[in-house]
Amino acid sequence: MARTILEIAQEAAKRDATAPAPVALFSTGNKIATILATAAQDTMREYLQKIDWQGASELTSTWVFALIPGRYAYPLPPDYLRMIPNTENRGGWPLGLIGPASPQSWAAWIYGGASAPVQMGWRIRNGAIWFDPTPASNELIAIEYVSRYPVVSEIRVGDYDDTQRPPVCIAPFVPRDGYLTLPEDFDITGETEGQGVYDGPPGYDVAVYGKDTWEVLKRISRHSGIAPLPQVRRPYFEADTDKPAFDDDHLLSLGMTYRLRRSLGKDYAEIAAEYEAEMEIKAATDAGGARAFRIGGNGDFCDTAPLGGGRWLIS
Repeated sequence: MARTILEIAQEAAKRDATAPAPVALFSTGNKIATILATAAQDTMREYLQKIDWQGASELTSTWVFALIPGRYAYPLPPDYLRMIPNTENRGGWPLGLIGPASPQSWAAWIYGGASAPVQMGWRIRNGAIWFDPTPASNELIAIEYVSRYPVVSEIRVGDYDDTQRPPVCIAPFVPRDGYLTLPEDFDITGETEGQGVYDGPPGYDVAVYGKDTWEVLKRISRHSGIAPLPQVRRPYFEADTDKPAFDDDHLLSLGMTYRLRRSLGKDYAEIAAEYEAEMEIKAATDAGGARAFRIGGNGDFCDTAPLGGGRWLIS
């Protein structure tokens, strides 16, 4: 489990007896704390600049939005950095993003009926994605992308507008797992029978949010039982309790030590080499992003490997 930025900073300062460990990073005029806070931002930014989408599995999110007839340009998520190749799907919905899935939804997903490859041209420019030809019908689009927000934290006051259903994460913050873009007049929940665009099979109508905030947040974080506090992505470290998106924070710790030693005029060549080697290893061993897979019966499918005695297939 990733540690807080303060815990990582304390380790970075104590490594090789570089400097006294700070008791706080933010809201303090301490020189060491200021250098370490800046080093944390620079280290995460450098990693984002050096990797493509491979090596970024902890920095990926699912962006879901609705095509509207006659509209060809749609704004990108606030934290969009780059798209993960071959993850564009239309007419589908990532299960788990909006709550419980009906048996019909699971069946449609397992047998390939819940989504299909996008058959339209797109390009990204001026902070928006443009489609050609112009959409002629309401459809859901799901795209996996790399986030440029390397910081995560439990939600705080001002992160969510819980007066809306579903609750809306207030920009520039974004939910850690997925970004949802829907116009106000486009209802996908099917709360009232016959009114939702997706209120029919394969069961999207069952994914209706609860009426109170606790139940709504429980749907966002399905494993929460008491006082659920889902995480959001943030552009920068802002509090001592913030965490890096990396579950293994050793890379960040090394980068902070290297930058701290350089700022203090100490020898940093050895720790810099260790940091660079760690960065290469992480980027090479982390597969990053999403790839299609299929679970089904005993038949032969292209690009699949039989598992469980041939009863389960994954591609």
